[in-house]
Amino acid sequence: MKQIDRRIDNWFLGYTRSVHTKSDSLNFGSRHSSKPLKTGTGLTNLRVAAQKKPEVMVKIPKRHSKNSKGMKGIRNHADYVSRNGEIALENQDGEIFHGKRAVKEFLNDWQSHCGIADETRHKEALNIVLSMPKETPPDALLQAARDFAAEQFQGHQYFLGLHHNSHDPDEPEHPHVHLCVLMRDERGQRLNPRKNDLFEWRVRFAEKLRENGVDCAATKRVHRGKTQKLENSTIRAMRERGQSSKAELQQKLAISQAILSGKRPEHPFLNQADKTRQKIVAEYKMIARELYMNGYKTEAKAMSKFAQEVSEKGFTTQAQQEFDKVQIQIRQPEKSPDRSHDNEMER
Repeated sequence: MKQIDRRIDNWFLGYTRSVHTKSDSLNFGSRHSSKPLKTGTGLTNLRVAAQKKPEVMVKIPKRHSKNSKGMKGIRNHADYVSRNGEIALENQDGEIFHGKRAVKEFLNDWQSHCGIADETRHKEALNIVLSMPKETPPDALLQAARDFAAEQFQGHQYFLGLHHNSHDPDEPEHPHVHLCVLMRDERGQRLNPRKNDLFEWRVRFAEKLRENGVDCAATKRVHRGKTQKLENSTIRAMRERGQSSKAELQQKLAISQAILSGKRPEHPFLNQADKTRQKIVAEYKMIARELYMNGYKTEAKAMSKFAQEVSEKGFTTQAQQEFDKVQIQIRQPEKSPDRSHDNEMER
């Protein structure tokens, strides 16, 4: 099984990277992590995804990260995470800082030891959010965040804080941890995460959550047969405020023009998406055969079923969905007014 696991791992992680690693370990992209991912992580994540378990979320919010230039930005972010001292912060050594004074002294130590100016041109910290759905136990998520940070950012100084409504009813239902990592490690090397590194971070965070009793997966949308992107958090926030982004306005205009012309919008990357889907499904079928030939019939059956589900997923874009909704509304005949009440009155 170990040989099968390694092949699946190499495909699962290597597929998401533009350059495949020559190393046979699972330490791809972990320039700052000394501990490799567990063997079998690829099959584990695919199996859990097939069971429709929740996907972990790891993101670098632009609105937080762009404000991390200099110690002033870090202090502002620490105030946000700690809710001005109301929520405890924890550093890489497990030390707890609760209250405005404790947080201020902690950050003063950071500044003096690391020599960070109040204002700089360069980003001095990376702000990360680790999140799960509301059913997730907040304590398990917090411990998983600790374990993830300790492995992924060894040699870096960082702090983290948990936001959840179990501590404050004004906080959101879904538990999430804000993790602030200094860009430079103890050897002076800077973090420089790429998109594919973020996927590996998701895989590692999912591993830590499962170790803490939380069933979850870390897969790409293409692994699950999904082609639509999730709504950008910035765009969602604008929409909730009643505002529209430039991209949203352009999409509305394109849909309006399509409705007027009666021509359904085309999928701009349909051929590419279809080819990618075919490769994924073929790989799943190969994995299922390998598992079956080696006696893992239950796992093989699950992968075969997952391959079938993914192959049957559609390629509808958001624009096409909106167009289809309008067309259905247009085709529906207008309901004639209910005259039964009037007839009763006439009697």
